[in-house]
Amino acid sequence: MGEIGFDSVLLPDFGDRLLAISPLLPYYDIDPARIRFLGTALWEDPRVGKEPALIGAWFAAPPPQAREGFVKRFHDVYGREPPRIATLAYDAVALAAVLARAPDGPDFSAKALTAASGFAGLDGIFRLRADGTAERGLAVLEVRRDGFRTVSPAPETFEQLTR
Repeated sequence: MGEIGFDSVLLPDFGDRLLAISPLLPYYDIDPARIRFLGTALWEDPRVGKEPALIGAWFAAPPPQAREGFVKRFHDVYGREPPRIATLAYDAVALAAVLARAPDGPDFSAKALTAASGFAGLDGIFRLRADGTAERGLAVLEVRRDGFRTVSPAPETFEQLTR
């Protein structure tokens, strides 16, 4: 292809399709030694590290250690790993419980739900925004043959993001 005008490629896919697409990129001269492959939290799958083209790639995801206790407790009770989305449901219920125990009585107002400081959840910090979106403090993980390495840890407060 000659000289290329980019230094990274976002691969917003996962699972079997990601594993089928990623080896084609080096075949078409997108060299993972020169071009950083980037992905999403859906890459948090042990199969990703088995694909040579993805070794060294980065993706944003909740901090891995944040959900370890939940996974262990879930496994102890149900005898299997929880679905990945289970932590979101847990965090939603925990948020409702926290707001129900507000000092002046239950407070589910827009102001309480969109607190700038956000909330601590199993998948790290999160906050709800007035426009209906959610903001999360994610870590950046690097794909390794033996798992994932944290390149940049997730922030512990939203204040860290504004500095």
